[in-house]
Amino acid sequence: MKSTAIYILAITFLSAVLMGLSYRAKLPDGVSEMQIYSCDTPLVGQGEQVDEMTNFNIYHYYDKFVSIKDCKLDNTLGVAYIYPKDKISEDTLVDKLSIDIVFTQDLEDGVTYYGKTKAGGKSVYIDKQEINVQIVSNKDNIIVGFPLIMGSY
Repeated sequence: MKSTAIYILAITFLSAVLMGLSYRAKLPDGVSEMQIYSCDTPLVGQGEQVDEMTNFNIYHYYDKFVSIKDCKLDNTLGVAYIYPKDKISEDTLVDKLSIDIVFTQDLEDGVTYYGKTKAGGKSVYIDKQEINVQIVSNKDNIIVGFPLIMGSY
């Protein structure tokens, strides 16, 4: 009887581990940080830092792999990936993500691109134009937000 209970516990633990591994996500190559804009913690990872906002929080992840908590991202408002500028160019990212640039905006230390990617996802409308990706290129980083970057840049 005791060995049966241990066997069941072992199978349950192994199943939980395997299910957890199947819901892990790998950050794109070259990304130094991922930010999730959400009402609650959607992912589990090392180096998590939280900026508490009025209507949502920004969760920062620095791992190469993160696990999706409860296997869903229901309360997620958006995501942003931060690439060090010396690792990739704006043109490479635009080509890699198949982005059609709708318009640009000059910044003090860089430029912001607003566009539409064929991959879809959540969209916002700016000047009656559908936008589902924003890219900010500043002096140090290139930040790619879906649909927009909700933190500072």
